[in-house]
Amino acid sequence: MPISNIKKNLELARNRLLELDKEDSIIEESTITESTTTESTMIENIITEESRKIVIFRDIFLERYRKFHEEGELKRSNIYVRLVKGEIIAYEMPSSVHGYVVAELIFLLRGWSNQLNVISKLDITIGNNSEYCTDIAAEPKQILPFAPEYIAQPTIIIEVAKSESLSSLNDLTADYFSASVQTNFTQVYLAIKLFSRRQDSTVAMLAILYLHNNQIPNLALTAPNLPLNIPPMIAIANTRPNTAISFGTAPLNYQQVAFINNTDIRNDRLTGFVQKNDIACTQAGMSNYQITIPANLLFPGSVPISVPNNFVIDLWDIQQNALYYLVFTYAFAYNFFKSHIK
Repeated sequence: MPISNIKKNLELARNRLLELDKEDSIIEESTITESTTTESTMIENIITEESRKIVIFRDIFLERYRKFHEEGELKRSNIYVRLVKGEIIAYEMPSSVHGYVVAELIFLLRGWSNQLNVISKLDITIGNNSEYCTDIAAEPKQILPFAPEYIAQPTIIIEVAKSESLSSLNDLTADYFSASVQTNFTQVYLAIKLFSRRQDSTVAMLAILYLHNNQIPNLALTAPNLPLNIPPMIAIANTRPNTAISFGTAPLNYQQVAFINNTDIRNDRLTGFVQKNDIACTQAGMSNYQITIPANLLFPGSVPISVPNNFVIDLWDIQQNALYYLVFTYAFAYNFFKSHIK
């Protein structure tokens, strides 16, 4: 399919992203803080997520997509796109909060170890009809000089979403853990979703951790009269979240909880400020709001001596960085214009 009417289609895609942001704001501002997870709300949520997919062009091969990606119209449109199984999809718009949180996570990774190459906007190619541009990717530094044909092979990929939907973030898992050349060593995929500000100036936020070799504690160990040889961990599909933590200043709404439950996450693996009576993330260092990633996942084969045992993300830091743009600067701008407009 030829790519034509580029300017018009990109404008339509941007307008649709703006509409989705507005719809999210309306939902968040009117949300009921008590979460429910009935079957009907799960179905409603799935329909809502599917309707968010914005396809700009179809039947596009990789070579044509790369040419399109370098064209001026796309750069001027101010939207993020990716090629997914031959479809060019718009999924996100640049924003201060998106850029600020990405910068904070890059700072944390680089501060944790100087033995990682941390890359922003790395193109990841999957087959001949899919290519993604990661927010953050990191790989161990190479001892030997890079070869001219060198291709980065990250061990961790991080995506930050404001406009992008939970469904879109979840769909990336299969490709990020695929056996393609660039993702063959990827062990960790972390998705950070930032929702819209609510009327009371609170914000829901969600961190979802996926692991290539996905193992979770065996609940059978808590049962009485244990049989012999019970394994402490059990393996599950790597497309299922290992952990999901709600770390915002507002609990998740029913649609958000329903979607996460629909990923087949185990009930005890969704934690944090899920419902209004849960303990919120209110300060640094709270044990329930730490994401701990073992160093051996980021350095497969051999962990350098100087590297700490775990890469730990305190979600309080991410929350505060996000709130600065989602709430504090919004309040400042609102009060400024209110005082100057008569």
